[in-house]
Parts: sequence; C-alpha cells; structure tokens
Amino acid sequence: MNAFKMALLLHGLLFSLAVPIANEVTLPELIPMYTVSIEARNVAFELRVNDIPVLTTDNDASTAMSGYPINPWLIGGRNTVSIRILPVENSTTDPNDPKYCRVVVSGPKEGGKPGLALASVEVKPPTKPGPDRSSSKEESFSVVLGYPAPAWATSTKIGKDAATQKLILDKYREFHRLLEKKDLGGVMQFSAAKFREFSQSMGDPTFESSAKENFEEQFATPGRLIDIDEQAKNGLRFEYYSGDRLVSIKNDEDDSIIQFHGSEDGMRTEHTLFFYFDGKGFVLIR
Repeated sequence: MNAFKMALLLHGLLFSLAVPIANEVTLPELIPMYTVSIEARNVAFELRVNDIPVLTTDNDASTAMSGYPINPWLIGGRNTVSIRILPVENSTTDPNDPKYCRVVVSGPKEGGKPGLALASVEVKPPTKPGPDRSSSKEESFSVVLGYPAPAWATSTKIGKDAATQKLILDKYREFHRLLEKKDLGGVMQFSAAKFREFSQSMGDPTFESSAKENFEEQFATPGRLIDIDEQAKNGLRFEYYSGDRLVSIKNDEDDSIIQFHGSEDGMRTEHTLFFYFDGKGFVLIR
C-alpha cells in the first residue's frame, strides 16, 4: 500500500493548528507558494486544509517531509489547516516510544517561493482520551490570495438526497470505466477542470502532462481495478467536505472506491475523487 493516501479517514483524534496574523497577508503578483512541513514520530496522521483531506498515512512509521504544497486547497480569506492523529490497528512501534506530530506552515517569500514560517505546532495523542476517543483544538490564519478563488470554493452546496447521490455515483462509474478501458484521452478530458485549476494554483503549466505520464505508467502495469458493485455489497458512504461543497465516496474500509491493485508488487493505487456542482453537473476537482 502507498505510504501516503489522499483524502482519507474520519476517525481518530482531531487537532487543528492555526496561525493568527494581525494583518492579512497581501500576496505578490507571482504565484505565492504555501506549504507545510511535517515531522511525525510513531503516529499515523491526516492533514486537512479547509476540511478537505489532503494527505494521510495509514501506519505509525515515523515520517519527515518538507515543502508539501497546499495551494490547490486554499481559498480567499480565512483558511484552516488541521492535523489529526489517527488510530493504528497493527502498530509497529514500541508503545513506550514518544508519539507526536509537528507541523510547520510556511508562506511565500521573494518571488512567491515558500520560506517564511507562519506557525509551528506540535500535537500529541491525549494520555486519557474522552469517551468518544477525541480531543480538539482549533484556530485559523487568514491570507488574501494572489490568484482567483477556486471554483469549488464558491459552488453551491451538494444535496444529500438519493437522486443526487446517484448522479455522483454515476460519475464515479464513468471514471472507473475509462480506467478499465485504459482510455487515456477520456481520462484526461474527464479531469480537465482539475488540471486547469491545479495548474493555475500551483503556477505549473506542466501539471497536466505529468499527470498524463502517471496514467500511462499505470496503464502499462499489469493489475486490476476493484469493481464498484463488489464494494457496494458491503455499503458505500458519501462524504461531504468544505461546507458540503465537495463530495467523495468511500467503501466500508474507508478507502476510495476507485482502486487499482498491482499484480506484481501488490501495491495499491487509490484515485480519490472530489466533485463539486457547477450549476449544471458534477465536476471533478481531484
């Protein structure tokens, strides 16, 4: 299984970090890069930006990473960055070892490059969790973005009725069929809005071409897609994020229902899809 999986898990203990800033930050004309650096010791964690799962580990192996970009998930005005300590079913660490997760949020410096540390926060699992096994702390930081707010941030809320959820599931099935047929052109067209918004937020015109290379690499690898109907027998869950403006679907194991299992190395690739409603239909944003 990949070390990091995008957009997972509503379990665990919630910790939120924030950066109070006296004056809002006005960004330069160049694309400003906002990043997080994470040092996790003997804990699994989930990083969220504006309630959207961005980065998740599924085991308690120690992790160190720096300069992870969060631009695609920022909105104009107040943004909230959260880190969750997740429960681990089969721990590989000594229970007496220290457990913590330290997060640094960095903002832009000269030329829009990441550099200026806005906050450093360390979270630890509570020694005596409450009856719901959770503890929370939340603050926030505000920025004035130097690029237009993403379309999903101003979209309408998504309904939770059966008819609406069927439309969302149909979009998942459409993406699944494209992957199953190894229709690269169809996958790229289906994902066009995502590529456009990510390229804009990251100032990276090569984002679409690099994604294309990743899909081509996967298509060339022997393996299989897990059938959606097979997963549906155990129940599917519709998960709503960012004020019910984004939606995804998970199976009973809390994984995305779009999964590719490699036949040689046993590795699993998940495609976590987030959709928003543009007034006419559902649009893929990740």
